[in-house]
Amino acid sequence: MNRLICAALLCTLLGCDDDKTAAPDELTIVVQGDRRELEQQEKSLREREEGLQRDKAQLDQRIGELARGLKAAADAEQKRRIEDELRQQQALEGQLGVRVSALQAQKYEVEAKRRAVDADVQKATQAVLDARAAAVVAREAKMAERETQLASQERDLALRLKDVAMREKAVAAFERQGPPPEYRDRKNMPKTVAVEDKHKKLLKDMDARGILISDLPLEDQPLNAEIFTARRQRDFVRTWDLLADLQKALQKVKVDQHFVESKITRLQGARGSAKLSDAQRGEVEKVLKDVTSAFSDGRYAEANKGLNRIAVILDAGAASG
Repeated sequence: MNRLICAALLCTLLGCDDDKTAAPDELTIVVQGDRRELEQQEKSLREREEGLQRDKAQLDQRIGELARGLKAAADAEQKRRIEDELRQQQALEGQLGVRVSALQAQKYEVEAKRRAVDADVQKATQAVLDARAAAVVAREAKMAERETQLASQERDLALRLKDVAMREKAVAAFERQGPPPEYRDRKNMPKTVAVEDKHKKLLKDMDARGILISDLPLEDQPLNAEIFTARRQRDFVRTWDLLADLQKALQKVKVDQHFVESKITRLQGARGSAKLSDAQRGEVEKVLKDVTSAFSDGRYAEANKGLNRIAVILDAGAASG
């Protein structure tokens, strides 16, 4: 579009007459190029709009399920978990609304550019001003979207910091008490081989069941990293206690319908922000069909393995992006 206006202004400034046909020909080429670019942008916007519509439908369905589950909650713990997930889904719904607004603003911007391309040279200046105004609106919408994402990240970080602070406080209290009586005798201290074997066994169990670290509750996700740190420091008493905590956390995880639904929701959010190649996007769609089929048939373990494959692809896309 800028090339079109520059060509028109140059023609005016240099006093183009009827004998000089090069400028109109150049304008025609520029307009055709701009139209092709706009068609590509419109196609990309349509694909994004369809993706947002699918995301919204899934989000609305999940929120409805959680609302019904909240009414039927059997105990306070179940009700608390449902309320936590419901708040997360509602936050995602707000973010989705911001993304829809940003997409609509971009559609307005593209439409303004198309009107500018279709306008004649005499009206091009005014059309460009409209496009610039639309671009300002689009930038503001994008900034609002980024601010929403930053606010969500800050909330997540605050929760994690709070959790870390509580764990550090508990660890400090434990250290002040000294080691348990059974560990005060060096003969009863956990041995290196026993610690390593137990850790390997837990990791093998996680792999066999298809459980990722991100599948664990938020407060239990740092456990594996803390185990490796304690092992490097040769603090086998603390390592043994952390292994017991990880084992308890894994025992609570059941690969069932709720587990798979939660994982699908989490990966859907990661999928929206990942920069995937065409090949990666095609592979995700293919695996997702298999996951949907397995989930519909009640084969939740198989569906979970497919989701793990999608998680690997999304991580690769995030790393390359």
